[in-house]
Amino acid sequence: MFSFSALLSALLGLLARTFSDVIVKEVDSLRHDQDQRDLGAARQANVSTAAAEVAEARAQAAGDAAADEPDDDRDILPEAKP
Repeated sequence: MFSFSALLSALLGLLARTFSDVIVKEVDSLRHDQDQRDLGAARQANVSTAAAEVAEARAQAAGDAAADEPDDDRDILPEAKP
């Protein structure tokens, strides 16, 4: 027959391993979730940077085009006219 202490020891060992596995899986899940958030933030930053660079290039091209053309009197404020 099994002794009560051996049975209790085996049961406690099983519970300890089970809780340990649960805790490890939970920590891994939390790490995975954080990694996914970090990846999403990095992707969003890359997209935002690319969009800002495109907007900056367009603005620069518009500024260059405007600099090449003669001034339009309708764009000059009355107090700034020579």
